Amino acid sequence: MTEKEDFNRQMCKFDPLNRIMQINICLDSFLVKISHVGDFIVRITQLKTGDPCELILSLRVSHQNSPSAIRHVIIHRLKRKDGKIEWLTTQENRFNSLKELIDAYVCSKKPINPEIKTSQLIRPVSRQTWEFLHENIILKNMLGEGQFGEVHAGEAVIDGKKVPVAVKIAKTIKDKKNIQQAKEKIKEMMHEARLMRYFNHENVVKILGVAVCREPLMIIIEMVNGGCLSDVLESRKGNVDEDEKIENMSLGSARGLEYIHAQKIIHRDIAARNVLYTKNRVAKISDFGMSRHGDFYEMSRGNKKVPLRWTAPESMVAYQYTPKTDVFSFSILLWEIFSDGDEPYKGMTSIEVKRMISCGERLKKPEGCPDSIFQIMRKCWEQNPDNRFSMSEVVKQIEDVIEHAHSEESEVQSRLNTAVHSAEKASSKDDLDDLNEPSRILISQLMFYILKVNFPDQEKAKEAS
Repeated sequence: MTEKEDFNRQMCKFDPLNRIMQINICLDSFLVKISHVGDFIVRITQLKTGDPCELILSLRVSHQNSPSAIRHVIIHRLKRKDGKIEWLTTQENRFNSLKELIDAYVCSKKPINPEIKTSQLIRPVSRQTWEFLHENIILKNMLGEGQFGEVHAGEAVIDGKKVPVAVKIAKTIKDKKNIQQAKEKIKEMMHEARLMRYFNHENVVKILGVAVCREPLMIIIEMVNGGCLSDVLESRKGNVDEDEKIENMSLGSARGLEYIHAQKIIHRDIAARNVLYTKNRVAKISDFGMSRHGDFYEMSRGNKKVPLRWTAPESMVAYQYTPKTDVFSFSILLWEIFSDGDEPYKGMTSIEVKRMISCGERLKKPEGCPDSIFQIMRKCWEQNPDNRFSMSEVVKQIEDVIEHAHSEESEVQSRLNTAVHSAEKASSKDDLDDLNEPSRILISQLMFYILKVNFPDQEKAKEAS
């Protein structure tokens, strides 16, 4: 049995106060709230492959909101001459199992750290409903890969049934030079999971849970049968009709971002690459690694990468983010949709893009983009954030565009029906001569409409008529 397997076997059920409770093992406590003095968790730490696993007990010893309020105690394992393992935190107190050690400190109320009187084990933090065991996750083909992580298709066992899922996995880092970056990536993944776990909206990707009982760390999210919007637009370039772009891609994305803002979240990375698009034509906002809770966030200066071509001018200059900076990014997303996935500011350097945006210059209207949609873009990328729409206003504007288009279609259909009825009455050219002028016009419009369907080029339709 390996060291990790032994840990997993030991970290099962505890019965400190005549009730069964499970201790949560996690690689770090980003997802776990150790809220009250006496709350504790046990976690496994391993910096890189080949290093020995360390078992850490994390315990709140103070109500203060400071790093020292949570203390960390190493639980040692010693092998006796007879081959049995002893578990201990101090040389004076040794136990035959991890369960026995935890039970003893919980029942006796003795401080686990003799130097800190408040280091009493009172309440183990139970494993949450959104925490999966690794054995209940089945990995399949890889969908994508980055320096510090992978995304796999897979299955999760939920209520005894296998459910298709996507699984984000944090890679185990072998190179010491990248350990700090890897830790930051894990922290980002845990932050993303914490933000996402309460989301419940058709146009936002839903997280199902996390698997943190051992390495590798996993985030389990709903499986979206489709792809990212940028890839969909590229693969279907020229073959996505205007209605789909407006009703499914634009409105769906807008509603998702509106919902996120209602949850007091700033996304900070809105772009077509971060919108998933299902085969049923549902847009879903995804990738919350850069997201922050609140109405305002100021990023610390440094070498942090930002998606410059989607970034609002105030974020470029002052590193400040609000819901209105997301609105600016959404305007570029709209531009991507109506340019069939083209790169914004294509052919320009980052310096040129930054100068252009800072000076108030903007992208040109995409070919074929309706004026009504371009007006929404222009309102969303206003230089002054106070002059931009809110996402609720964006949703309303797009809904109005759709309603107006449907109203026009209904009017045209009504007029065509009238023309058809008149044409049916006219059984010969003489009959046509007897028709009044409005009826003749309607019939002419009907003929032009039929020709236009067969000759999409309007000039060709006119010539044919």
